[in-house]
Amino acid sequence: MTAQSPVLWGKYIRDTLIAATVASAAAFTCYMLELPPWAMFVGWVAFFTQPNSASSAISSGVCIALGILMGMTAAIVNTLLQPVVGGIAFAVTVFSVAFLVVSLRGLPLVGNIIAWFLGLITFFAAHPANALSGVIGLTIVTALGILAGYCCSYLQSITGEGNAT
Repeated sequence: MTAQSPVLWGKYIRDTLIAATVASAAAFTCYMLELPPWAMFVGWVAFFTQPNSASSAISSGVCIALGILMGMTAAIVNTLLQPVVGGIAFAVTVFSVAFLVVSLRGLPLVGNIIAWFLGLITFFAAHPANALSGVIGLTIVTALGILAGYCCSYLQSITGEGNAT
């Protein structure tokens, strides 16, 4: 690590402590609610894919929730297509989903394709026994991660105010 002024070093440590504390609180909340902490961290990552603001947090939340829902839809479509077209069903489903998601880039609110793909990954990684309740549960836990990311960012932004640099 390069030499830094004591003020910058203090902010570095303070921001690290804030991030660790918020992450720990969010993970413990998941533990207490019997929610998967890994999915909360997917939401945390989704939050940090865009500039840190309330509107970006909402956009990331919408995109990750839509990605989770798209994952459920893709699984259903793939299951329906498989008996009709065989193994090519998977390729057709992935192409269709990827085409749709990537075509949304640049649109306000739903243009965070990283969050879309994080939602898709979350659904398929979880393998929920019940698709609908899985979508609801995964959306809740990833929203907790987005909220935790926002809280972390907000707390880090206010703790440095008024300090001499």
